[in-house]
Amino acid sequence: MLYLWLYLLVKIQNQFKDYGLIRSRMYNCKIYHNLPNKDNIILLDINVKNLRELANELDMSYQQVADLNSRGIRKYQKFKYFPKIEITPIKK
Repeated sequence: MLYLWLYLLVKIQNQFKDYGLIRSRMYNCKIYHNLPNKDNIILLDINVKNLRELANELDMSYQQVADLNSRGIRKYQKFKYFPKIEITPIKK
């Protein structure tokens, strides 16, 4: 019975989100190269409504984008020419 209530609650919340009644936060995604002795080269700087839109824009899965958003810098991201990826929530 509890599972049925949780299922219905999630379904109702999704319907409210579809109609714009529940506002989710927006995100800014900035991808750039930080080159030595030069300015940053900005590859992408966009604002999106949610992480799912960002995943579609970057041609990645939602889970990969959510991991980038929630975790810090990983070891493989510390290479000299690896682009910096910043996903920050926009406060309304």
